[in-house]
Amino acid sequence: MPTILIIDDEAGIRYIGRMVFGQHQWAVIEAENGEQGLQMLAVHHPDIILLDYRLPDMLGSDWLCAAKKISQSPVVLVSASSELATLSHHPRVAAALAKPFRLEKLWETVQGVLSTPAQGSVTVKTDPPPGRGR
Repeated sequence: MPTILIIDDEAGIRYIGRMVFGQHQWAVIEAENGEQGLQMLAVHHPDIILLDYRLPDMLGSDWLCAAKKISQSPVVLVSASSELATLSHHPRVAAALAKPFRLEKLWETVQGVLSTPAQGSVTVKTDPPPGRGR
């Protein structure tokens, strides 16, 4: 059973993660800020991390630097920032997902990262504007 660590200050995003990954029998660990996320990472060693770029206590880039001493788990960066494509070029970021996202896109992105043996390229996933089909 895979384990995912969801680090996001938005309770709704953590809830969505519990719902999406829980229905696939994944273990879901949550943190609402960067420091708590680092603690959870050290204790649980998840298979993958879903990381909000803008946390209340640190930026995702700072979190990634601190986390590299603890774990090499792949990271899916999520952000509503228009700079997501630029932010996602950190060497630890395996994929990036723009907020808001569809549940199917979240699942596909995480599954894609876990099924890819080498993490050399980054994919930024965005949803089409409302009313524009899939």
